[in-house]
Order: sequence, then C-alpha cells, then structure tokens
Amino acid sequence: MTLLSRLIGYVPTEERRGIRLDEADPWRVGGTRVERAFLRALPALMPADSVLYLEGVPEAHVAQYLAEVSIPAAAKVAMGTIWPRPNVFHLSLTAEVIEALTAFLEVHPAGYFCTHCHVYSDGRMLLQWHDAFGSDPMYISRVLEGDHVRGFAAKLGSTVDSGW
Repeated sequence: MTLLSRLIGYVPTEERRGIRLDEADPWRVGGTRVERAFLRALPALMPADSVLYLEGVPEAHVAQYLAEVSIPAAAKVAMGTIWPRPNVFHLSLTAEVIEALTAFLEVHPAGYFCTHCHVYSDGRMLLQWHDAFGSDPMYISRVLEGDHVRGFAAKLGSTVDSGW
C-alpha cells in the first residue's frame, strides 16, 4: 500500500483484483430497491455453498451486524470501490443467515445497505451487481438455469434479458 493510498484512503489497483463475472452473455435482471425481497429470493436461486459478498461503507449499526455474521472469505472478489476504502463482508448464503439479516434490517432499517453485492460459489462469480439497489441491472451467470433466474426476477417484480 502506498503512502498516498493510506493518507487518502483509496484502494490501489493491485488490491482491487479478484474474481468477477467474466461471461460474454450473462443473464441480465433489472435491479430492485427492496433489499429484503432481494435477499429473501437469493437462497432459492443459488447453490447451497454460495457466499454473499457485500461491499461498501454502510451505516455503523449495519456494519457492526455484518461484521458479527461474516465468515472468512472463500475467494478474493474484485473490489468495485476505489474510494473511500470500503468494508467487505462475506456471508454464508443460507436461508437462516438471510432470514436473520432481513429480520435485523426490519427492526434496524438502513438508509444505506451496500454499494456492490455479489454472490460466488466454488471460486466462481454467479451474480455481480454494481451500484446495488439503484437502477443498475444485476448480471447472473448462465450456469444457473433460465427458469430459476426468471422465477427470481419475478419475485423482485423485475425482468430478465441476456447480454451486457
């Protein structure tokens, strides 16, 4: 880490490297602003050993909760934030963990949850969503069945198409 990056808190290029969705033609699902609906729909879409990766600078109470339920990283994810240096959290993507997280968010709402939201499994990116919970679409690997992806999108009140 350079002195300048330490002083102003930006993330150097070498630290931002990691896995990313590198498919030429992934599923593209319209975004949603409803984080609890998104979170609850994820476990049914993803393989059982998946990890939810959250990146950003969330409100203090959310950051504390996520730090408490985080697991060690199973893969290094390509960081999407250059500045300010974000927090990163890796969570087991199980129904129990997600239900506890959504229950926490219902009792302790957050105006800001995360900037980037990804899901990976076995060293492979399955869902990549930069500027999460805004207007940007999420990109989902074609290794996941189209019917499951369409069902996921329907739960969000969204649509599916393909391509970047």
